[in-house]
Amino acid sequence: MNLSTINDFYESIKIINNNVYKKRLKTPGTMNVAEIMNRHHLENQHSNILAFLLDPNEKHNHNDFGESFLSLLKNKGLVLKGNSIISVKREDTTDEARRIDIFIETDSDYIIIENKIYADDQKEQIKAYLESKENLIASRENIFVVYLTPFPKMPSEDSISSVELQTLINNKHFINLTYNKDILLWLENLKTFKAGEETLKAGLLQYIDVVKGITKQREEIFNLSQEISKELLLKYGNLSREELRDRMSALYEFENHINIVLYINFFEDIYKEAAPKIRLLCGNKDDYQSIEEWRNDVIIQQEKFGVRCLENQMTRDLFVQNLKANKVIFACKEKELPILGKKIHIDDYKSAEEPNNSWFVNAILVKDKWEENHKTKLSTHVIKVWFNL
Repeated sequence: MNLSTINDFYESIKIINNNVYKKRLKTPGTMNVAEIMNRHHLENQHSNILAFLLDPNEKHNHNDFGESFLSLLKNKGLVLKGNSIISVKREDTTDEARRIDIFIETDSDYIIIENKIYADDQKEQIKAYLESKENLIASRENIFVVYLTPFPKMPSEDSISSVELQTLINNKHFINLTYNKDILLWLENLKTFKAGEETLKAGLLQYIDVVKGITKQREEIFNLSQEISKELLLKYGNLSREELRDRMSALYEFENHINIVLYINFFEDIYKEAAPKIRLLCGNKDDYQSIEEWRNDVIIQQEKFGVRCLENQMTRDLFVQNLKANKVIFACKEKELPILGKKIHIDDYKSAEEPNNSWFVNAILVKDKWEENHKTKLSTHVIKVWFNL
């Protein structure tokens, strides 16, 4: 791995990004309240907004919103008989204590909406929803399923078997509805025509912008992408595919090696901020006299390294268990942890979890702009919220 070549490549990318940033400053400004509040990516928030718009009893005072949604479902293939919505329920509980994201009752039909933006399917999820409502309604003839996703996608066999799903599709009782086309088009066609509906119209415009954001359809993002492509073409357009592949391979290899430095930096932040209650940990050792000594052990072992909190006769550890897999563990020796992610078993610990590793690891590796979005350091968040210090 030629570090000089990688450094030159990175410097070129920085120059390109700087040029694009200067061009972006000249574009019209924008603002999205949901994104500033960091709520734009949460399924529950999307379900809340959709349920609000669909419910004829809500403050928007527009029965036509729900009626146009039913028309959309019919145009997508559902054999609905109803033309108006009677009620909309959020997180409607089934007889197995599962929760349907949105449950709609029309003048003739019942519609189950399963909203999937980032979460995976749960075991027999759609199957259980259908069976629960069938028990109440006594027939599947008027029960329909809408599987709502950002882009076209079918539920997995974990949620419903392929045979059962195909039967629903054949009977026109199931559709996959998408945010990127269906929901966006429906939202853009909602009409606000009554006097004094400026706030409602502004809310719709904000939500349309959110949907465009999660489906990568904002005009400014597309324009910036074009600018980056132009800059890259000017700089590297004369290189052969082999030369470009070599540079990309070198970058990939470099990223795999730099991860350990990013983790070390993160744990050192925690240690410096909360010492002496926080200690550096590597393997089973937690009595390091210097950061340099700890660093040397981490480089040699490259597993189970992080920090340990000893507070009120309780030992809590946060550590990288496996560097190659970017596996981070939050564990306690004396009691159960609050749920932060997926519970796992680690020897010598009473309770251990992978703390929602997808976002947590990305935040450490500076890929999801944690500090910019949350206005605080990730290390500070961990110290205050996880370690209660």
